[in-house]
Amino acid sequence: MHVSIANRDDILYICCDGRVKTYEDYLEFADRLDSAIKEHIDVAEDARKFSKWKIMLLDAYPFNTYALGHLLRLKLHNGYDFALSIDNYRLLSLLESVEFHTIFELGIEHDPRSYKA
Repeated sequence: MHVSIANRDDILYICCDGRVKTYEDYLEFADRLDSAIKEHIDVAEDARKFSKWKIMLLDAYPFNTYALGHLLRLKLHNGYDFALSIDNYRLLSLLESVEFHTIFELGIEHDPRSYKA
């Protein structure tokens, strides 16, 4: 699991690249995602250079239930306001089947890191 940051059209993307199949994969995913949030989101509002942020899941299918629960915790328990973007219709279908579309703004997008400003 690789986590990187991209900015496009006043949106900050936390890009999580790779599958989350095992519990160990989940622990790595959660640690890297939480670190990126702490570094880029948990900053003073006036220091932000973006109006909204998204977690972008790239090549992330299969994606285990621990990781799904972590995303729910960030949104519902921690109160972060973010959208989810994916690059895979199978993962989108999975997220819709567990009704994530009622909690998150979901969308299919290309990798934001490949766009030139």
